[in-house]
Amino acid sequence: MSRALTAMDQNSRGIVLVALALNLIATTAYAIVLSDQLRYLDERDYVQLTRSMAEGSGFSTALGNATAFRPPGYPLMLLPAYLISGGSVLAMRMVGVLSLAGAIWLVSCLGRRAHSGAVGALAAVLMAGYPLLTYTATTLYPQVPALFLLLLCLHLSLQALSPQHLSHARRLSGAIIGGLAGGLLTVTVPTFGPFVLAILGWLVWRHRRAEHRRWIFHALVISLFAVALLPTAWCVRNAVQLHAFVPVSTNNGLNLLLGNSEKVTATSGAGGDISAYWQRGQELHLDEVELDRFFRDEALRWIATHPARAADLYAQKVVLNFSFRNELATPGQGSADKDFVSALTFYPVLGLALLRVLMLRTRPLHPVEKAALWLVIGHVLLLAVFFTRLRLRMPLDGLTILLAASAVVVGLRLWVDGSVQPSGGQSRRMVDHQSDIPT
Repeated sequence: MSRALTAMDQNSRGIVLVALALNLIATTAYAIVLSDQLRYLDERDYVQLTRSMAEGSGFSTALGNATAFRPPGYPLMLLPAYLISGGSVLAMRMVGVLSLAGAIWLVSCLGRRAHSGAVGALAAVLMAGYPLLTYTATTLYPQVPALFLLLLCLHLSLQALSPQHLSHARRLSGAIIGGLAGGLLTVTVPTFGPFVLAILGWLVWRHRRAEHRRWIFHALVISLFAVALLPTAWCVRNAVQLHAFVPVSTNNGLNLLLGNSEKVTATSGAGGDISAYWQRGQELHLDEVELDRFFRDEALRWIATHPARAADLYAQKVVLNFSFRNELATPGQGSADKDFVSALTFYPVLGLALLRVLMLRTRPLHPVEKAALWLVIGHVLLLAVFFTRLRLRMPLDGLTILLAASAVVVGLRLWVDGSVQPSGGQSRRMVDHQSDIPT
C-alpha cells in the first residue's frame, strides 16, 4: 500500500491527465447524445437570453424587454459558443463539458497544495468519475461552470499570495485573473458572492505576519478591484435599463418566497405553490423590479409572523441539501435508476469527507481543506434560506470530493505506517506551507 501511494505521488500528473481525458471523452459523448434537446425550462431561458445578446437585443426577454431575472454570468459564458457555432445547443453544452475538465485539473492542484500528488490524483479521479457532475455539465445549467470558477478563484488567489519563489508577474496575474473569476462567479451564482470576499479575507488574515505582507495588501486591492469589475458594470446596466439598483438579478425575492411561505414545503423547491402571490402581483401591475421586492417583502413578513414554522422549514432544508434526489418540477426527468446512482456515488463521498473531519486530532486540516469545509458549510446554510435543489449543491460536491480524497490518502498512510507525515518524510512545517507551492 505504501508503494502504491508513492507511485501515485510520482505519477500524479499522468493519472490526472488520464482521468481528465477519459472524462472529457465520456462527457462529450453524452453531450452529443443529448444534442439540441432542451429538457428543462431553465435551459430554454438561458438559450433565449444568449440568443438575444447574439442578435444585438441585449439581455432581453423573448418579447424584447430588458430583464435581469436571470444572473448574466452564465449567458455571457455561453455567448462565444453560440456565436461561433451559429446557435448550436450542442456547442453551448461544451461550455459545461470544458468547465468540468478545468475543474478536474484545478481540484488536483488544490489536492497537491493541501497534501501531496496522491491526494490531487485521487481527487481528479473521483471528480472525473462522479456521474452527478457529468450529468449537470451536459445540461445548460450554471453550476458546473460555477464550480470551475470557484476552484479557479481559490487556486489563483493562493498563487497571488505565494512567497518570493514565484515571480511578481505570476503573482500579479493570479490576483487579476483570480479576482475576475470571482467577479464572474458572483454574477453567475450570486450566493457565492459573499464567499469570494471571504476567501480573500481568509488569505490576507492567514498571511498577515508574512514577510511579504506589503505585497499581500497590494494583491488584495488588485483582487478586490478585479472582483468588483463585472458586478459593478452589471449594476450600472441595470440602473440604466431598469431604472433601479439591482446587484445581480431580480429573482431573489421569488426564490426567498419559494422557500418561505404558507404553501411551500422543504422539498417543493421551484415547484412551490405561490400562485396567490403571483396573482396579487398582477393585480397591482408590478414591473419586474417591483415584483421582486413584493415577493421579498411577503416572504420576510411570513417569516416574521411564523417564526417557529420558518425555523423548522429552514432546518429541513439544511438537511435536504444532502439528499440524493429532488422532486423535479419537469415531468419525466426523474427515475429510480438515477436516484440509485446518485445515492451510490454521493453518500460514500460525503462519508469520507466526514471521516476527514473526524481525523482532526491525528491529522489537523490543512488550510486548503479548512477553506473547502467552510465553503461547504457556509453555502449549505445560505442555500437553505431560499430553497434546495440537488443541482444547486453541485459546486459543493466538488469541494466534498477534495476532502474525501484527502481522507483516503491520509487514512491509508496512518494505517500503513502509523505516521501522520506526508510521503517523502516532509516535516509538519513544510506541509503547512504547501498551499504556497505553485502547481
